[in-house]
Amino acid sequence: MKNRTVLLYMTFVFLSNFSTILYFLTVYLEFVGFSMVAISSMMIAHQVSKFILEVPTGYIADRFGRKTSGLVGVVGMLGYYAALLLVRSPLLLIGAFALKGFAVACVSGSIEAIYIDSVSQDQLVRLNVVERFVFFASYAISACVGGFISSVGAYLIGLSADIIAMVLTLVVVICIPEMRRGGTAATPELGMSPKMIGAAITGNGVLRSSFIMDCSQAFAFVALEDFFSLLLAGRGMNAVASGVTIAVQLLASASMGFIVPSVIARVDKGRFARICGIFRLVLTALFLIPLTPANLLPVFYVLQTVAYSLFAPIKYSVFQNAADSSMRCSLISVQSQMVAVGAVLFYLLNAVLSSVAGIRVILLVALGISSLVYIPALFRLTSQRTWVFRHR
Repeated sequence: MKNRTVLLYMTFVFLSNFSTILYFLTVYLEFVGFSMVAISSMMIAHQVSKFILEVPTGYIADRFGRKTSGLVGVVGMLGYYAALLLVRSPLLLIGAFALKGFAVACVSGSIEAIYIDSVSQDQLVRLNVVERFVFFASYAISACVGGFISSVGAYLIGLSADIIAMVLTLVVVICIPEMRRGGTAATPELGMSPKMIGAAITGNGVLRSSFIMDCSQAFAFVALEDFFSLLLAGRGMNAVASGVTIAVQLLASASMGFIVPSVIARVDKGRFARICGIFRLVLTALFLIPLTPANLLPVFYVLQTVAYSLFAPIKYSVFQNAADSSMRCSLISVQSQMVAVGAVLFYLLNAVLSSVAGIRVILLVALGISSLVYIPALFRLTSQRTWVFRHR
């Protein structure tokens, strides 16, 4: 049963993250006639919706069924894709992006929580590495296909492929068995309340540091991913080259992630995580600096993601072990909410500075601000005391 759940979950990760539209969304929206103001409004609607609904949907999933929450989310994503395909009204598409935020909030943590409860804690680091490889492989294939589709303008084919992948995702979620918790089938945790979730976060330094890192990281990196193709295009790289670069970057970082279990068995985990986290910030700065030669941009982008891939399974296993099983969906939802907060804050910064600076400069400013918060939280999370707490 456990092996079946793991296999189905990895299939879910691959299919749910397969999205060719991700790599030409803004180009597609411009192509069908939307202004940058309308497109920005759509992006904000998505992030705000996800921010508002992350915790409520996680709380509902913990109480009334994680699988049900996941199914609702996948159906919502199908509605979002259908709107991209058929709707041309700015207001209706803003609503579709808000629906996407709701759908992502429903899926966020729900299926993952079922998977986590089906495996032992000492397997999480190894399986986290496998999960990241599957995740990156899906993104890499999406990037290659999306780059090619963008170069020939075959946007409807890409959208159709994404819809097929989401239908298959729905089938996989239906097949995932929801483990019994506390001897009852998906029994609601009757003693749990939002107040208890808040108290759990307040009293747990690991969770607090993890959430701060998620928010500050999103402040700098969500938009970096959103504007990656435009940044490379501004330096003379076409859509196909950008797609191939993303594919190589994702597969390289995923492959490097496989060495994490053997590496952390031989080195100081806290020091290793700190080095990788800070090294990523430095490499990202080199990618964004205007004076960096164009031919080195893909190299720095690949290396910064490799650094993150080496660090992420460690950081996430710390979070997973610190999250109480009875409220795991809610805590994962808070984590996603922090990502949404970071993204919204960046877009607000972008709105303020866009009239006086380009996106590359704004991203550099965001990276600097993010580092001031991220690095102290990273050191707190990876302190010796934190690691002792984790393994108690």
